[in-house]
Amino acid sequence: MENQIIEQLTVATSKSFETMKNLGDINSSAVRKMTDLQFNFISTNMESGIEQAKSLSKKTNINDALASSTEFANDYSEKMTGFISQAVEIFTQSSDEATNLFEKTIATKAAPAKQPAKTTTVKGATKKPAKKAA
Repeated sequence: MENQIIEQLTVATSKSFETMKNLGDINSSAVRKMTDLQFNFISTNMESGIEQAKSLSKKTNINDALASSTEFANDYSEKMTGFISQAVEIFTQSSDEATNLFEKTIATKAAPAKQPAKTTTVKGATKKPAKKAA
């Protein structure tokens, strides 16, 4: 009986560890993707700022400067919308992966567990599985 309990606990612990490891992998992947996206975001901001400064330094009148700033703002807005879309995609993908993992885990837990065969003991006899009634 004790061996069965220990075996069941070992199996449960192993499955829990595997589930947590898979969840950690999903989270690590999301963090890596978001880190890459943030690096690209910062690089784009730096490049855009430099481009705007160069463009504005060449303008000699206010109308040209305003037109250049408007063009820059539109271009920058498109880039930021792209970054936001990518971030939403990363979060959605990670959420879907985590949901699938949890659904799979719950489905596994909901499946009926195998019950150990019952044994009967008679003095001087060895343990044998009990016969099932028909």
